[in-house]
Amino acid sequence: MSLTTTMTELEQLLALEQIRNTKARYCRYIDTKAWDELGEVFAPDAVADFSTEGNPIPVLTGRDTIVQVFRDLVDPAVTVHHVHSGEVEFVSDTEAKVISPMEDWVTFPEGNENKSFHGFGHYHETFVKMDGQWCIQHTSLKRLRLDLFE
Repeated sequence: MSLTTTMTELEQLLALEQIRNTKARYCRYIDTKAWDELGEVFAPDAVADFSTEGNPIPVLTGRDTIVQVFRDLVDPAVTVHHVHSGEVEFVSDTEAKVISPMEDWVTFPEGNENKSFHGFGHYHETFVKMDGQWCIQHTSLKRLRLDLFE
């Protein structure tokens, strides 16, 4: 489960739950448009890379930038994000690599320039523990399937 950690098994289990809760809040905050709270799940210098062919989102750097781009892009959409139990590997007492299966539905209102979609894939992430909280330092999405709708 770990590479170079001094955490006890109990500490690792608690960290696993904290990491899972952070990712669950990420999904809920996007889907409920809780933009101020969304920033809480990211490290201040976080990086988000959701770039894929045909995806309008560039690589984003910094918590505030990530939140603002999400707000600008999906605020008008109805979104549903599901993230399933992730594989967690502790790199150290304050860093973990996580791969989580995911599914998302994003439906833009009629007349919006963006296409609605239903996608599947895996988040590849680095979580770091800062001030006692686990937060996302780096996130990327590797899609397996993306169905676009008018």
